[in-house]
Amino acid sequence: MAADEASVDPAQAEEERRQRTLDRTEIVIAILLGIAAILTAWSTFQSAQLGGAVTAAYSEGIRLSDTASQAYNDASATDIADEALFLEFAKASNAGDESTADYIYSSLMTEDLAAAIDWWIEQPDSAGYDTPFTEDNPAWSTAAFDDAAALDEDAQAKFDEATLKDGLGSDFDVLSIIIAISLFLFGVASLVRQERIKIGLGAVGAVILVYSAIRLVQLGNPAGVTLDLLF
Repeated sequence: MAADEASVDPAQAEEERRQRTLDRTEIVIAILLGIAAILTAWSTFQSAQLGGAVTAAYSEGIRLSDTASQAYNDASATDIADEALFLEFAKASNAGDESTADYIYSSLMTEDLAAAIDWWIEQPDSAGYDTPFTEDNPAWSTAAFDDAAALDEDAQAKFDEATLKDGLGSDFDVLSIIIAISLFLFGVASLVRQERIKIGLGAVGAVILVYSAIRLVQLGNPAGVTLDLLF
């Protein structure tokens, strides 16, 4: 047995050890290469899904903004018309033209405007209300303006959502580039035969890959990707 051990060529043993190390290193690099490819695909898919969500959010925001503008216009037009009718009513009343005042009140005014004027007439002069168009008037509603403001807030929320998702999409795009660097390093490492260079390139690529994986975990799944979308 001693003779057999002595017959082993040290150079051959070292070469076999070196080859085993290279084989293991190449297996690890191949595994890391596959993981990097998967993470790249995930990051790219997230970015694509977020891009579609950004477009949809912006479109919805524009639609709501247009609706809010129209609602503001309608409310303003109604407000101006009511004020004009009130002025004509007030002028006729002050001039003693009761028939004209009654006609405006009963035929031209809406029920809401008539109720607002009824409240205003009942107030004492000391209250200081020059017109019925005051927030203290329970019969005078600003619901149309409130609805328009709510639509405007919804539109702004959609624009904020689009901005947020656009930023997240950019984060995933940057990560795709970073992971591509690790793919490049792993690819070069798989072709190099020098052990130290192979391990060095693989180690640098692994560090980049670990950072990218941590960052992906932090970003989560903002696009809401489900298995139904994947298969």
